[in-house]
Amino acid sequence: MKNIFYIAVLVFCCFQLQAQQRGVYSNFLMNRYYYNPAIAGSENVHVVNAGYRNQWVGFDNAPVNVNLNVYGSLRNEGKMGYGLSFANENSGLTNATSIYLNYAHHFKLSEQIKLGIGIQPGYLQYRVKLYDAVIADEGDQVLTGSVYSANAFDVNMGIHLYSSKFFFMASVQHILGKQIKFTSYNTNLTYHYNAIAGYNFDFKKKKFQLQPSVLVKYASPVPIQWSGMLKGTYDQKYWLGLIYRSDDAFGLSAGMLIKNRFTVAYGYDFSINGLRKHNSGSHEVMLSFVITRKRPSLDEKDDELNNSILEDALEKEKENEKTKE
Repeated sequence: MKNIFYIAVLVFCCFQLQAQQRGVYSNFLMNRYYYNPAIAGSENVHVVNAGYRNQWVGFDNAPVNVNLNVYGSLRNEGKMGYGLSFANENSGLTNATSIYLNYAHHFKLSEQIKLGIGIQPGYLQYRVKLYDAVIADEGDQVLTGSVYSANAFDVNMGIHLYSSKFFFMASVQHILGKQIKFTSYNTNLTYHYNAIAGYNFDFKKKKFQLQPSVLVKYASPVPIQWSGMLKGTYDQKYWLGLIYRSDDAFGLSAGMLIKNRFTVAYGYDFSINGLRKHNSGSHEVMLSFVITRKRPSLDEKDDELNNSILEDALEKEKENEKTKE
């Protein structure tokens, strides 16, 4: 039986070969909640994020991804986190829509280091738009009807180890895919493993922070892929990042924080593999808004003021010593 049509490879990769079934984002730090449920509650704020990616512009039926999420911690204390996320990902004839709830708990390992553990139960729907398929053999019974649809319950889990200086997070997505057959699509889901790590180099005198970070992903049978990002931030408001994704793309990402609440960012990357002749690059737009944040107590304000006075005194003392020399 012949069932040759131009999107067949994509469809059968998703359903039979269990290829990668999650979207790709160059600016993985602004989309870290997409990769790891343990992010919820790691900060003393409630935040809303929105991300959009138009991949391989100029390439027919190229992926277009949209994700929205809101998360925070109970009373903005950074202990018990919760959230809600939605994603819609289109690629060719295929469309995947998912919605997840989220719970995370954060533990103090020391005065500087915390550990978060998160779980993310959800539901996803996978659709193939057969009415747009270009079929070589009319009347082929392999694909009949207008839309093929499959649904699945799903669970993601992750950990997040972090301080003001470093962060390391790891997660497993689609963990029910090979264990429980709630619906037909669960048998076609494959585990997705993610790990993100980074370190902050602070240059306080110059109001500058340099942050190298890396994302490593694996989903069988796709080879391990890694993305590296070198991000520089000035005055905690303006930042620029250089991005490299292994055997795939180079990119730039830039953003700014407005009034300590609203962040807007843009990213662009261009292919360095065989697809570079067939597209003009990929574009990302990311928005983030802090809804509420924890208000410092009187003791915390006093500590901040005392620390500031102490730092100023030490700086003056150093300057006086240099003058005497």
